[in-house]
Amino acid sequence: MPDPSSLHTDQLGADGLPGIHINVEQQRKTDPRFGQGAVWRWMGEANLLDQRGEAQAESVVVSNSHRVWQLLREMPVGLVLYDAVFNVVYQNRASELMTGYGADEAVGRSPVGLWILHDQTSSLHQSLYRMRTERIALHGRGIQQRRNGRVAWVQWYTTPLFEGDTFIGYLGTHTDISEELRAHTAVRAAKQQVDLLVDAAVDIAMLQLSPSGRVQSWNRNAEVLFGVTGLDAVGEDMRPMLAQSPHGLERVQQLLDGAARGERMEFEGWLPRQPGGRFWANLLLYPQREEDGTLVAVVLVARDLSDRRRAEQKIHDSEALLSAIVSTTSDAILGLDAQACVVFSNPAAQRIFGRSAGLLLGMPLAEVLPHADLPTLIGAVCTLSGKRHDGAALHLEASAIETRVNGEVLFTLTARDVTERVESEQALLHYREQLSALSRQLMEAEQQTNRRLAQLLHDQLGQTLTTLRISVDALRAQLPPSPTPAVDQSWSRVSSMIDRGMREVRQVLVELRPPLLQEHGLGVALDNEVQAEAANHSQVTLRLQLPPTMADRRWSPEVEYAVFMVAREAIANALCHAKCQRLTVGIEPLGSLGLRLLVQDDGIGLGPIGQALKPGHLGLVGMRERSQAIGAHLGARTGDNERGTVIELSYSP
Repeated sequence: MPDPSSLHTDQLGADGLPGIHINVEQQRKTDPRFGQGAVWRWMGEANLLDQRGEAQAESVVVSNSHRVWQLLREMPVGLVLYDAVFNVVYQNRASELMTGYGADEAVGRSPVGLWILHDQTSSLHQSLYRMRTERIALHGRGIQQRRNGRVAWVQWYTTPLFEGDTFIGYLGTHTDISEELRAHTAVRAAKQQVDLLVDAAVDIAMLQLSPSGRVQSWNRNAEVLFGVTGLDAVGEDMRPMLAQSPHGLERVQQLLDGAARGERMEFEGWLPRQPGGRFWANLLLYPQREEDGTLVAVVLVARDLSDRRRAEQKIHDSEALLSAIVSTTSDAILGLDAQACVVFSNPAAQRIFGRSAGLLLGMPLAEVLPHADLPTLIGAVCTLSGKRHDGAALHLEASAIETRVNGEVLFTLTARDVTERVESEQALLHYREQLSALSRQLMEAEQQTNRRLAQLLHDQLGQTLTTLRISVDALRAQLPPSPTPAVDQSWSRVSSMIDRGMREVRQVLVELRPPLLQEHGLGVALDNEVQAEAANHSQVTLRLQLPPTMADRRWSPEVEYAVFMVAREAIANALCHAKCQRLTVGIEPLGSLGLRLLVQDDGIGLGPIGQALKPGHLGLVGMRERSQAIGAHLGARTGDNERGTVIELSYSP
């Protein structure tokens, strides 16, 4: 028999069943749960029995004692009669089956050690003492050990027996409730698991509402979703919590009415969250009914889909932005299926190709762009030329990418209308060709003019100065000696002026017609030029770097002339403006037929060379025009270590 002094037990029985409340008779008589008409109250309170009824019942029992004992013997509740020292006097068949001990084995023995465990002895003696002294009956639930060693849960009831004032023994009943408790425990465990699952479900609240909409149950997720605690929510009207406006109240009422009619009602939208917030919710309402169909409650399942809503909104915004970009971009965009047929076109594509979206839809790419080869466009940028729908020229820069959507191959082709740019580039190229041709003509005219001037200076002015010199020398020889030194000085000045004129003529001839260029080539002419400039600028170290293989190399006369004149101009600019100490001129091969000219100084940089663009001086502009005339490229850059200037001419026929 379990300890009746304990109100609860937290230990598990041998079969794993949880502890059960132990009720004590006459405990808390004022507790309204134990009313005066409680069935379990011991009817042995003599003052509550009608004496005539008791006597009459006793008479009936005496006259039908055999039947009464037969009833007690066969009743499905285990019944045991104990003597004053709590030894078994009698047990019926149900008790024998529950304990596993027959009447001949149990009679005369204490149940302790039989079906009552030894560790319950202390509490058993206390209970027996209370029943005996206070004349009360006790009942409760506890474990009982059977003869085969198995443990069962039983509902027990024991009352003391008196004959007058003399205590004579105890009468007890016990009922096996193991299966009942197991079922109850299973139901409770299932309910706990459901509660745990509901509480553990992230962003899901499962509530129970009355048909009128009042909260009957509230879980932890509901507190998080709605911002209201269970104490504040249970018993309150749920409708204001689900509505943000009077129109919202009507909508909530429609949901409740539909669920009450047996329909599954669903809603998705913004709901308020205390205090002052909101969340995007998905509500599912359905009825909960008894077996007879009576509506008991409305189950409300609420989910917080705010993250999904924000993600969807971001996707929607991205799609809107992408659609706006695709619609407003000036580039044509075509979506193509696996057969290279158009499935999408933007307004720019419709404008460029001169067809509406309906006409482009389903059209093969070969009809839209006859010269387009889709595989070659993937991952590359190609320029395509063709005709517009009106016959005008069309130039496009096109590229394509391949993607897979739901397992289907799709292509996206992007084409930019570069007709104006291509035509401008073609016009610029034409102008450059014309400019180059004009430059060549000018260079040829310059060479012809220079040759003509050189010939005139040599044949006329040079001859005149030579004749004058001879005539002056002959005249002086015929005259008598000068009577005064002043006359001799005058003759000396005249002679010096004639010599100076002859030197200037020779210098002009060198400027107009580079010496050795036509006869011996570029290498020899540059070597002569460097030596001449080195003689005139002794403070600067000039050096020519010319590989042996380039010394006797020849190019066309116009190429050699242009390169020589560029080198002469670059040398002059460096000597006059760069304030350099070292100047290097080099020629190196470029490919099999080309050359590269390098003029490098260690001066103060490009600034002074930029000043060489003054009126009357060719400078970089003149050098660039000479380079373009022969199809060469001219560049100017700062030298190593941010010092000096490098003029580079690259010629590759």
